[in-house]
Amino acid sequence: MIEKLKEKYVFFDIDGTLSDYKYNNKNSEIDSYYLNTLLFSNSFLKPKPLKHMQNIIKNLSPDKIYTLGTIVTNHEINQKYKWLEKNYPTIKKENIIFISSPMLKPDVILEYAKQLNINIQDIVFVDDRLDILKKAENLGITAYHPDNFRNEEM
Repeated sequence: MIEKLKEKYVFFDIDGTLSDYKYNNKNSEIDSYYLNTLLFSNSFLKPKPLKHMQNIIKNLSPDKIYTLGTIVTNHEINQKYKWLEKNYPTIKKENIIFISSPMLKPDVILEYAKQLNINIQDIVFVDDRLDILKKAENLGITAYHPDNFRNEEM
């Protein structure tokens, strides 16, 4: 799988793709407790990075790695920047993109392709949500789930 990514521009989701998506050892759902956590805690500094994804990113060109994360509050942005810097130091800050709706990710990727003059066949998107991956594929973007890389030998 790593060979399929080496010459591509790769857009990675953050939560659930580069990091474990749990809070207090439970899958996160937006409820009043979780929203309070989003607004007032440092919970986005705590997730464990996924080792197999760290290995993948270490083997890719930093100029071709992008993250495309969804945020609910502004409080998340600085924490996610710090978390990425600590756990994925080869990702350039200028290649970190935050948006407010996960369903917009494929559209944002298409816009980046236009702005950077990148052929859509040279782009790969990695996300943990199947509905978003399906939308990306429907737009012509090659899309993978992080589990596709779980057994990747480095």
